[in-house]
Amino acid sequence: MKTGTNHQNKNHQQNISKNVATKILMLASLWSLSRCAPFICDMQSASLAGKHKVEITPGISSIQFAEETKGNLERPKESTGQMAGMQIAYGLTDKLDIRLRFEHLQYRNESVTLFSVGPKFMLMKDRIALFTPIWFLGGTPVSTQPTLLFSIPIVKNKIEFNPSVKNIISLGGYGPTTGILVAWKAGFAISTDLSKWAIRPEYGVAYNISEKSQYSNYSIGLSLNLSQLFKKK
Repeated sequence: MKTGTNHQNKNHQQNISKNVATKILMLASLWSLSRCAPFICDMQSASLAGKHKVEITPGISSIQFAEETKGNLERPKESTGQMAGMQIAYGLTDKLDIRLRFEHLQYRNESVTLFSVGPKFMLMKDRIALFTPIWFLGGTPVSTQPTLLFSIPIVKNKIEFNPSVKNIISLGGYGPTTGILVAWKAGFAISTDLSKWAIRPEYGVAYNISEKSQYSNYSIGLSLNLSQLFKKK
């Protein structure tokens, strides 16, 4: 009986070790994912909310991964993450917003909640802006993403093209082989009145130049300028 009990205990300990090892690997993958890939999407334009005005943008995203293998890009089905979140912009002045963002990231069987905060500066009214958010995971800063945002009108106050470019800079210490991460995004704003609300479909790609890998991002959001929507007549 004692031998059987010892055997069961040994198997139990091995199962615990395997589970712990699996969790560590999953969390390591999730940590790596959270540092770079999820933040490609902006779901905003170069316009600011306006002094003392509030804009909210709920949105959802899908993140896919590809790595170079013998000269070909492969995108395994299991390498897809999903995000759902909310952005809140408040106009400190007519030329400066502060933006908060919360995202719930689901990757494989794991999930985390991330948030960011940062200023958005007007460089050219309603055409070019600089956004510099700092992203946090579990209260720890993990990256900053200086982003240039552009707005190109297609149909006045109804349809805009919103491209952006950014550099993804680690604050948690990427490994020496991780290299430089850069990203671009192409999005649209579609509305009957862009000053009040906009649907924002987007597609973006981040590149890890030295590791020859990339992360693509599809997203859609809905921006609502609450101060304009509920403006007293």
